[in-house]
Amino acid sequence: MDKTGSAAGLPATEHASVAADRPVEARPAVFLMINSLETGGSERQFVELVRALDRERYVVNLGHLMKKGSLLSQLGSMHHFPLGGSLYGVQSIRARYRLSRYLRQSHTSIAHAFDFYTNLAMIPAARLARVPVIIGSQRQLGDLLTPAQARAQCMIFRWADCVVCNSNAAAQLLLRQGLPRDRVTVIANGLPSTAFAETAPALPRRPHLFRLAMIARMNTQAKNHGLLLRALAGLSDRICWELLLVGDGPLRSALEGEAESLGICGRVRFLGDRQDIPAVLASVDATVLPSASESLSNAILESMAAGVPVIATQVGANPELLEPDRGILVPAEEESLRQAIERLARNAALRQTLGRNARQFARENFTVDRMRRSYEHLYSHWLKRNRWRPKQATQAAMATPFEAKLRVAIVAASARYVGGQSVQADLLLRNWGDDGDVRAHFIPIDPPLPAVLSWAERIPGLRTVVREPVYLWALWRGLRDTDVAHIFSASYWSFLIAPVPAWLVARVRGAKTLIHYHSGEARDHLQRFRSAAPLLRRMGTIVVPSRYLVDVFHEFGVQAEVVPNLVDLDQFSYRKRQPLRPHLICTRGFHPYYRVDLVIRAFVEVGKQFPNARLDLVGGGELEGEISGLIDQLELSGVHRRGLVPHCEIAAAYDAADIFVNASNLDNTPVSILEAFAAGTPVVSTAPDGIRYLVDDGRTGLLSPPGDVAALAANIMRLLHDPKLATRLAGNARAELARYGWSEVRGAWLAVYRTLAPQAPERAEEKVQTLDICGDSKKP
Repeated sequence: MDKTGSAAGLPATEHASVAADRPVEARPAVFLMINSLETGGSERQFVELVRALDRERYVVNLGHLMKKGSLLSQLGSMHHFPLGGSLYGVQSIRARYRLSRYLRQSHTSIAHAFDFYTNLAMIPAARLARVPVIIGSQRQLGDLLTPAQARAQCMIFRWADCVVCNSNAAAQLLLRQGLPRDRVTVIANGLPSTAFAETAPALPRRPHLFRLAMIARMNTQAKNHGLLLRALAGLSDRICWELLLVGDGPLRSALEGEAESLGICGRVRFLGDRQDIPAVLASVDATVLPSASESLSNAILESMAAGVPVIATQVGANPELLEPDRGILVPAEEESLRQAIERLARNAALRQTLGRNARQFARENFTVDRMRRSYEHLYSHWLKRNRWRPKQATQAAMATPFEAKLRVAIVAASARYVGGQSVQADLLLRNWGDDGDVRAHFIPIDPPLPAVLSWAERIPGLRTVVREPVYLWALWRGLRDTDVAHIFSASYWSFLIAPVPAWLVARVRGAKTLIHYHSGEARDHLQRFRSAAPLLRRMGTIVVPSRYLVDVFHEFGVQAEVVPNLVDLDQFSYRKRQPLRPHLICTRGFHPYYRVDLVIRAFVEVGKQFPNARLDLVGGGELEGEISGLIDQLELSGVHRRGLVPHCEIAAAYDAADIFVNASNLDNTPVSILEAFAAGTPVVSTAPDGIRYLVDDGRTGLLSPPGDVAALAANIMRLLHDPKLATRLAGNARAELARYGWSEVRGAWLAVYRTLAPQAPERAEEKVQTLDICGDSKKP
């Protein structure tokens, strides 16, 4: 294997071909591709990811469209697929064909495009080559693309399995464009350990000189170098300053001319491209990024890691990084920028505080190791979801044909709408993927609309009407040759729109049905919708995740049985909170029943005794505007809105916090509480009926009456004053989790499936015997 991690037999030449008799590789082959390797944030992230990927798990091959850039020397040989200066010319078509042939011959398992140009070049080529997993990237906000480029990329993304964004702002853009939520994930940039190390300055410090740096390529007006130069020109007679401009590009000569015309060329130093960014940062007092558009800025992250305070414009993902206690955000206008620079220049204590807080935040959230784990988890997730197997495994699997398994269709919400049901459906699909008894496939109740109708995704109500025929067609196709239809169900109108049609189509297709009912609103649903209970009694087996719902259904003459929710115990690392910090987390959606506003008000009370308290809000929803308004109204700098976090990253969110808080006034068996149990995060919650069945007050958590802010806050402070109690609660809660693990839940589901379709395996065995007798070795 060469230094790029290529498998043996893969020549490291620009026009490499792969021998047809290449030995089968048990590891999945990842092909990472980027436009070029010039000095820039995306390019540096590409290099860090390539270096970090575990070569014992993956074969790593690399490619680029343009053979240029100072970072080329850091990666060794790469495969070259030049487009000939156009994404649409004849040479670009030939390049895509060569790329497709290479992906097929190299047995690529994961094709990962890293920027706009490789999205457009590689995703179609990978689809043509039938690569099992195709991943695109959105590393900017799209506002720098032409309308034609934006439309082309949006169309191409629909051919990818998943698109990785490096910020929530970039992800929200794709969701607004109609990309399904389960195909959009956020993985933040990662910084190497050298970014956090103490480094000798590249330039000597000078007393009484306030030195700033701007680190950005000089290839687009959107970086706003000129705005910074004009703002500093107005400070020449007020503070003693010097500016270092790090980066290069076609705009450099114009910027040198502008500095001269402003009379500040003696104070502005153009350093060009630099490979010693930590040393440059050790030479400055602050950095400035006045861009008109940013996703997740690597320049800001590198400054934070070095403990250098940052002034940036309030655009894109900058607010995700720079909250008031760790940076300064300003509008993209000259006077505001000038005032912020002067304020920072005159306040050394503020610089020290912002730098210290920013460094801690970066160390907790933006390391290369964390980025690597997120990408490797993503790769594993999609390989499993798309049922990738090494050739040896595939051939072995053919000896036990799929017909020997129970065929189960899981009908549920996809991950495009974050919630407990979509998480449970995804966990079931992933765990059944390797199972010898069940072959499960997925039918989303929210299938993506065709491209011509994608505009309707943004209009509530209308999108439901437009989607229903698409959903019915998906049911008709997906329930063919199915033994059991495992139908997830919520309440109210959702019950009539999704589970009822699935039940009807399953009956026509001859499949047995089970309704997997999750909603804590069951009692109200059955009271208000008088047709619901009679329908449920006719719909086959009813399965619920808690005794609470069994009791509720019994009130209405509906029989139900319990299969507990599933928790991916391998995803969470149990950690004792010693010492116990006032770092709270709430991972509930911003919906009326979940009362996140009460969590915030309880946090206010905690803050009176613990001024350094912090609250992480992980989630989103219909009340997002009200929640943001409440935080602003109460002027809470300790509340951190993290937005929607992909499920593959939720464990890290729990691990970072020390107390989980929930304030719902109506609930069933929240997966979020089970996840807190798994992570060792002590639970403080209100006690609506459903949660009393899950949390044992004083043994596995602390409960208070719904709506009582004072009692909720008192329980939080009780833990903070008694860390031993917190440790005991977390330990007891962890011990309860065995029945929520896959080994237990699998057996319960298998028993339900076999009760519904007891003859399915026997029918399958008859088919297998026929195949064996005929000597037919084809995969069914």
